[in-house]
Amino acid sequence: MLKKLIGLFIAGVLVMGTGCNLMEKHQVEKMQKMAAKIDQLDSQLNQKEEEYRKILTQYGLKGDKQLTDEQWQMLSLTPEQRQMLQDRLNKEQDSSYKAVLQEVLDKDQEIKDLRKEIDSLREQLPKPVVVKQGDNHYDLCMRYLVDQKGLNTKDAQKLIERVNLLDYLVPGFEVWLFYDGGTFGTFVTQGTADQNPNQIKKYYKTKLINERNTARQEAATLKDDVNELEARKAELTNQLAQLEQARAELTSQVQNLNTRNKKLSTQNTEKERRLNSVFYHVDNYKSLTAKKIVGRFLFGRPQLKNFNAVVFDKSLDLRQSDSITITAADAGVKKIRSIYVMPRSFVKDKDYKIDLAPDKSTAVIYIVNPGKFQMSKVLFAIR
Repeated sequence: MLKKLIGLFIAGVLVMGTGCNLMEKHQVEKMQKMAAKIDQLDSQLNQKEEEYRKILTQYGLKGDKQLTDEQWQMLSLTPEQRQMLQDRLNKEQDSSYKAVLQEVLDKDQEIKDLRKEIDSLREQLPKPVVVKQGDNHYDLCMRYLVDQKGLNTKDAQKLIERVNLLDYLVPGFEVWLFYDGGTFGTFVTQGTADQNPNQIKKYYKTKLINERNTARQEAATLKDDVNELEARKAELTNQLAQLEQARAELTSQVQNLNTRNKKLSTQNTEKERRLNSVFYHVDNYKSLTAKKIVGRFLFGRPQLKNFNAVVFDKSLDLRQSDSITITAADAGVKKIRSIYVMPRSFVKDKDYKIDLAPDKSTAVIYIVNPGKFQMSKVLFAIR
């Protein structure tokens, strides 16, 4: 199948320095003109082929001429088929059908002439490189200049940097390459590809524009989202600050309540201790007499004269113990001979008992009736 050259794309031509001779420049210009001519003829060829197909389809001449599928695609009649149609044209009496046959022959001849002219021009140009999947314009130019023309990589890069390269190549494109004495040129044509280079370039340009617009739209949307999140963040930060303040206030209140509870608990503990304790004072009879707290003996016991003057400096929690130990040293005597419990409302052996040590250095008073001693004040007079 004939390779189409629709949509010629001149990718670039470089003329090296002022030292290039006129012949080299002329060759480049001639090559450009020939390529432009091929492009022009190829466009005409496509137009003729399309008209030809319409005629054959409309009048059903494919069957009459017995075209093969390949000939139908190539739109080319063999000499025998042309002669057959010419004979039918000479014999045909129907003027309208005769005109159709003549148009078929004319179109076929025009197509053959165009193809012949295109082939002639192509023979005068270097053979193009047919693009395969994965090829790119830069690599094709480098391979041509280095592998085929023997340039070093640095010089080849300098030449390529000064020409316009096609960014996107598709399989079937034809890449034309020319180099002679410092002059390098390259251009791309459609070849067998479905679209020409300009269409591909326009497609990718449109794609990039659409992607850019989409990216801008997404960026704008993201910016709105960020602004919304920032506003939400500020709102949450404010709420958090309020919650922190409320927590601090609650913490302070809890601390105050805990302090108060501890104080109340201490007070309650102290109250409970006092409610369940007996408060007492230990002193010897001689000292108490001198302080006029007790007087002379009456009915075998010293009289209590000034109970309010006593400082009850000791206590016993009756929930924890039921005995009081008194030493001779506590009472300021050498030995304990007797202990008097005042006031007289406390009855010995009924409310309490006294256990005097054999050496009389200590005595233990056992509380028999703790309920009577609770919150009571007791004076122990030692003699």
